[in-house]
Amino acid sequence: MKKSNFIVSAVLTIVLFLGTHSALALEPIPAESGFSGFIRPGVGYLNFKSNMVSSFLRFDLSDKKIDSLTDSPDSQSNGIAMVPFSLEYTFASTQTQLFLGTDLTDLVRFDYSQQIGVKQGIGRFGILQGGFLFSGIPAKVWKDPYVVNQRRDDTDRDSMGAKLVWDRIFGSHFQVQYTYRNIDIDTEQSGEFLGLTPAQRRLLDRNGDTHSAEILYRIPFSGKHVLTPAFSYTYDDRDGGAMRNNGYNFQVTYAYFGDPITLTTNAFIGWADYDDRNPIPAFDKKQNDDSYGIQGTVYYKNPWDWSLFGSAPMNFFVSAAFAKTDANIDFYDQEAFMTSAGVFFKW
Repeated sequence: MKKSNFIVSAVLTIVLFLGTHSALALEPIPAESGFSGFIRPGVGYLNFKSNMVSSFLRFDLSDKKIDSLTDSPDSQSNGIAMVPFSLEYTFASTQTQLFLGTDLTDLVRFDYSQQIGVKQGIGRFGILQGGFLFSGIPAKVWKDPYVVNQRRDDTDRDSMGAKLVWDRIFGSHFQVQYTYRNIDIDTEQSGEFLGLTPAQRRLLDRNGDTHSAEILYRIPFSGKHVLTPAFSYTYDDRDGGAMRNNGYNFQVTYAYFGDPITLTTNAFIGWADYDDRNPIPAFDKKQNDDSYGIQGTVYYKNPWDWSLFGSAPMNFFVSAAFAKTDANIDFYDQEAFMTSAGVFFKW
């Protein structure tokens, strides 16, 4: 959870385990050529605390006007509606699959990126996947988050990048992943209201790149259960030294694959250390964050075999998640609680 990097940490991941046999795994490439995919419409409730993020899909996520730089953010509550999807086409003879769609991990971080890419089976070496990430609907952040006792103006925050995944490495349950993103704040004015010098304002610049690497190992047991510990490292290379940081996360995911119920839960803990002292006089120290959270999702296969245009029988789902970042500078504290429910169709 790093200021504009964004927001609700990995615990808010609503993982799509249906149709797979191992948690957090790339789905096997189908044996037959043709189209496949999923659609997962849902509605929910979000309670969110942040001083940095303005809105997403016109849902307000923080106050337009604040009266202090030394207080934690107030909460905002909203109803939400989401329709993530994925569309794939498989060339079975070469074990190649092309895909376009929404990564749910990004979706619940309010980084509405889409991914277009290719997945390739490489026999006993496993499965490789590479994709180009782009912003479908950018989130909005404050041009200058540090404006006090006046209305703040917002601006777009876009991201583009790439993601590489190597799964089932040499036939094992190991997976490694690397993600790169370029973050662009359309109008970056951090510190202008406070009259900071140009050099001080540069320390608050939120533009830049992020590099994230993750390794995980799936542990199946008793036929229907999978436990997956994971570790990730993120280098958030923002142009401003006070925004640049190194982040570390440990996460454990548990999945149960039953019939008619599938259950996924995960919990995480992490921390981030920032490079330079924050130049804002009210702060005047290096930031560090501690973050933690928990999430759970239950899928229920409908007993009437309802489907949509030839899909597999639809599943109902309910999900809840909580995540919190506790910063040593109260202004940067963040917290999110989200519940959602909907239906899941898979072809």
